[in-house]
Amino acid sequence: MQYSPDDLHFVFLDFKGGSTFNALEHLPHTVGNVCDLDLFHAIRALNAIEQELVRREALVSAERVSRFDQLVRPPARLVVVIDEFHALRDRLPDYMQRLNRLASLGRSLGMHLIVCTQYPMGQVHADMKANISLSICLRVTDQMQSNELIGIRDAALIPPSIPGAAYCNDGQHTTPFLCSAVRDVNRLVRNIGTAARFHACKRPDLLFSEPLTQHATQSDLSIPSNQSWHNVPFALADDGVLVYTAILDVSQQNIAIIGAYGSGKTNLLLHCARWLYDTGCANIRFTRKTEHGMVTDDGKPLPSHKRTIWIVDDANEALNPFSSAPEANELREALVNPNITVIAAVEKPISALLDRCPTRVAFPCGERSNDLMLGIPGAILDGFAADDYTLPGRGVLMQQAKACPIQCVEFQGF
Repeated sequence: MQYSPDDLHFVFLDFKGGSTFNALEHLPHTVGNVCDLDLFHAIRALNAIEQELVRREALVSAERVSRFDQLVRPPARLVVVIDEFHALRDRLPDYMQRLNRLASLGRSLGMHLIVCTQYPMGQVHADMKANISLSICLRVTDQMQSNELIGIRDAALIPPSIPGAAYCNDGQHTTPFLCSAVRDVNRLVRNIGTAARFHACKRPDLLFSEPLTQHATQSDLSIPSNQSWHNVPFALADDGVLVYTAILDVSQQNIAIIGAYGSGKTNLLLHCARWLYDTGCANIRFTRKTEHGMVTDDGKPLPSHKRTIWIVDDANEALNPFSSAPEANELREALVNPNITVIAAVEKPISALLDRCPTRVAFPCGERSNDLMLGIPGAILDGFAADDYTLPGRGVLMQQAKACPIQCVEFQGF
């Protein structure tokens, strides 16, 4: 109520079912809200918090100041609230070091941690505890729990008939107080939202997004109005924190599409063909396999177009080094022609293609050794659930030594 969304942001992590922060999710200050019902989403939140900590460290270092509030344009303070902290520790123990780092470095970077737990003893790491300056203890049933938090046993003596009674320890003094009750949380949140709109406060960008959806269409893509014709938006990509629009640049080098039958290769090629046809800025060739052999549609070649985009579906036979078919020799020549971009789909990796394709889209099959041979990093395969392997269009984009999971858009016809 006291601070603008321009000055204060919240991230909520609830590890007791997801209902605690549902109302607060609608605050104009909220940039993220997750629960333990979706651990992948919770991991994204912890990754995003780590990235934000690193970003703020870089800002402070670049301007050679010691605190974030000494920056010329300091970012909003970020408060991370974790309910049922012991459950987070039990379910995601590998991520605890990140929270310890947030507790030790966050204060000077405008990032603050509120940790709530029913069982403080042994749950809060010593490194984190050393950087927590304020402890609040409501009624507990064990005097040792009270001593752990506030240094005295009095919180265990609070009668059950006084809900909201608590003790606060700031490191020097322990003070009793009674929490005020919010009668109508939803109404309070609506009023804060009204005040934010009255002051023309811009809604902050989310710190992290939900994981990739199981289905994507053209309308899900974010396409700028000044998009170049050779940048083909074709999928939603996930960097582990945010989902964004993936692009295939067809202006320079060849592109390989690798995956088993039914994985989504043809769908991707058709989508690219439609996008490029609609731009009218290149000569488009489309070759596909039929019962009568390979059939090529040359469209309407125009001499004014300097670049040709040759899309080849089911290119395994045409790329066979022992093939004597006319398409095979022509395709080999096109792969080394700087004025032609080849987008070829194959079921298995072929060295003659991969050597000429720095950009690749691979659809993993679930056999780890085979997927690794496609060039997919093991860390990305670790993040694939069992259902992802059977999901049409779920693949991995690899370009410029980077790789990320993607969900290709569904082809919607010419």
